[in-house]
Amino acid sequence: MKKSVLFLIAVLIILTSGSKTFAQESAAEKDYKFNIKTNPLNALGGPLYFAWIVPLTSEYKLNFEARTFEKQSVQLSGAFLGSSPLITSLGDLDNDTSIVSRGFRVQFWYKFFLTDEIAPNGFYVGPHVSYASAKVMNSVIRDNYIAAGKFQAHVALGYQLITKGGFALDIFTGIGVKNKSYDFSNQGTDDFFEDFELKNKFTVSIPFGFSFGYAF
Repeated sequence: MKKSVLFLIAVLIILTSGSKTFAQESAAEKDYKFNIKTNPLNALGGPLYFAWIVPLTSEYKLNFEARTFEKQSVQLSGAFLGSSPLITSLGDLDNDTSIVSRGFRVQFWYKFFLTDEIAPNGFYVGPHVSYASAKVMNSVIRDNYIAAGKFQAHVALGYQLITKGGFALDIFTGIGVKNKSYDFSNQGTDDFFEDFELKNKFTVSIPFGFSFGYAF
């Protein structure tokens, strides 16, 4: 994880130093005030995991960002959480059952831009809050489930580049806290989900990721 964070920080530095002039020229050509972004790779997993690496859900997210002031913007995100490809394959094949997931995720970001570019271009910092909720269920007995919740609060930092053609790329990391909670049904859940070993946790969180889309 440390290597991934260091790599992301290095990319942010390169983008900040190498694309500043290009971003200024783009902003001069067209004044972008909004953008819509996503990351299709989230369909492979997120934001709920067990054992740190096995996704309980897939995520289909859409981000909408709007300039509020010359050096500030607000970003709202909504996502549908479905069954991750990996966790679906872990069903009890003898009984012809599988695991399905259903849920949602909402996020709020407020960004303060620190470079010469006008928002939403350039290097930024700001608060980020996220909440996700999902049920992971036995496909045959829907009353046999795990209800999972995840709350995150961070100070996020990142760099957003908007090209002349309106292509937007947003790369970010940060630091904060997260709280994961689980609720189990009373109908044989331990038999079906006995290998999950899920427990409520409140820990430090270091997010990192990217999204891309179109500015207008």
